[in-house]
Amino acid sequence: MRSAAITLVSALHDADAHGLAERLLGNGPSRDHAMRVRGSAVTVARAVAERADRIDRTCGPDVDHGLVVSLAAGTDVRAVGMMLANAARSETGDDRVLRHVVSVLRADDVAHLLWSDVDDAFVAAERVSALVEYATVIVLDRIEPLSGRRRRALVALLHRMAPHALVVSGRSVRGPLDLPASNGGAARLLAGGAGWMRALSSGADLDVPPRSDRDDLVTLRYREPLPFHPGRLARVIEHDLAAGANGRVLRSKGFFRLASRPDHVGAWSSFGAMLALDPTANRSWDADAPVGQALWFVGERLDVHGIERALDSALLTAEELLAGPDVWRTWADPFPVWPALDPSHGRRGE
Repeated sequence: MRSAAITLVSALHDADAHGLAERLLGNGPSRDHAMRVRGSAVTVARAVAERADRIDRTCGPDVDHGLVVSLAAGTDVRAVGMMLANAARSETGDDRVLRHVVSVLRADDVAHLLWSDVDDAFVAAERVSALVEYATVIVLDRIEPLSGRRRRALVALLHRMAPHALVVSGRSVRGPLDLPASNGGAARLLAGGAGWMRALSSGADLDVPPRSDRDDLVTLRYREPLPFHPGRLARVIEHDLAAGANGRVLRSKGFFRLASRPDHVGAWSSFGAMLALDPTANRSWDADAPVGQALWFVGERLDVHGIERALDSALLTAEELLAGPDVWRTWADPFPVWPALDPSHGRRGE
């Protein structure tokens, strides 16, 4: 059985991941115990598995050995981790193959995305969210420019987004012994361990009360079976979820139903002032598809009742619900088209 050997290191910037990976190697392992890899998740997972197999054969079953992998920026770390775990399970019956998933963040850059009201950095926002929510260790570099209050708020948010993760400063990680012990079950732990996943699947909002005395962060879980009206939802997003209207939403995530697009479940994801409403692969009638709205919010001094009232106002009324999908599709819809799901896309203008 292979030892729990693999540590994945990722960041928004390649140099940050490479630098941390070098420190995690320490003075012991040879260069064969480190690799830098880029490509699709399938390509990366295959390359990492092949290198790990080679190290296993070289070291033998009785030697504790490890592999530190520096991933290129933009790599789907969650997909890589799940593929490695699934492959190990099929080969050995044990999916304990990932020692740690380490994400390196520049604290000042993350704070800028969250609090500066920048609204056009969607790629960076989604990558930061993914790095945080699929990590066992979050390493913060460049924390010095942040005030003490902002630093505490950032760390508190990271803990809400990734309840299982250890958040540490970059200076505190000098070698492999500075990471916590692991039984190699990182992939299993993180499969559903993000804060929003835990909140929406458990029926309880994490392990802390919605309003905590430890910080100014407030969490909200919103569930309703009715679809949203597109026009009213757009107004809620513009006015009621804007910073200052009902507090400041820092992160929101989940699934939603838009009446004007009744065939598919939508994915809701915000980070700072950036909100993306994208289609999922789930058809509305799929047995496993979420029903109605399932959204999780975390932010500073959120007015929970104010946000709930605003979202409730965007739900279909009884009369609108009875009108049915054929009528819903005719309503004005101000949101960007979902090209892959719009059968008329590509014919407009002909």
